[in-house]
Amino acid sequence: MATIRFFDRADEFRIELTGRFSGDAIQDVRKTWQEALLETSQRRFSVDISGMTAYDLSGRKLLAEMYRHGMNFAARTPASLVFLDEIANTPRATPRIGEAPNLKPSKRPAAPPFRVMASGE
Repeated sequence: MATIRFFDRADEFRIELTGRFSGDAIQDVRKTWQEALLETSQRRFSVDISGMTAYDLSGRKLLAEMYRHGMNFAARTPASLVFLDEIANTPRATPRIGEAPNLKPSKRPAAPPFRVMASGE
């Protein structure tokens, strides 16, 4: 389960996530973030995922939504940099950490050999 810390200051709204981001923690973050967005003051919005160890699909979706909305992300560890890459590049064709790759066979017909294509035969 994630540990969430909110820093709600006049010049910055920051969320720090530690542990596995899943379950009720996702709804808590969504609700608090959306409430902060309704305030009229100009301030910086950021989320620190340096201490995050994992997330489920709903957690990834929320973080990707926050990223697309313009939220700044802090990622100071190798694992958090991988998470940030996944969040910033959703949907991804490559597997996430700990996920087996999708090895479905291709339905496209095999391309003809290069020599045949070049000769026009």
